Amino acid sequence: MAIIINQEKKPINWINLIVTIVFIVLIFALTYFVFFKQPELIETVLPSNLQTLNSISQIQVDPTPVITVLKKYFNTTYTNQLVIPQAGRSNPFIPF
Repeated sequence: MAIIINQEKKPINWINLIVTIVFIVLIFALTYFVFFKQPELIETVLPSNLQTLNSISQIQVDPTPVITVLKKYFNTTYTNQLVIPQAGRSNPFIPF
């Protein structure tokens, strides 16, 4: 003979269920808008101050005179003073 014990069912906590569903929907919406939605491109005419800035940014500058001066200064001044120390000992296994 089987013994049957009837247990009361726990009531559903509706607030936790609704908060969980809203959280899951929010995660899916954010994922869609961040990774899959392509933004609409808006074409605008640049203001006049940005157009002049664009023309200024296209100016070509030749930096070679400055670089040659720096190389000459570096080569004549610091190469004679440079001392390279010897790293480590000749035999690292001998005691101190």
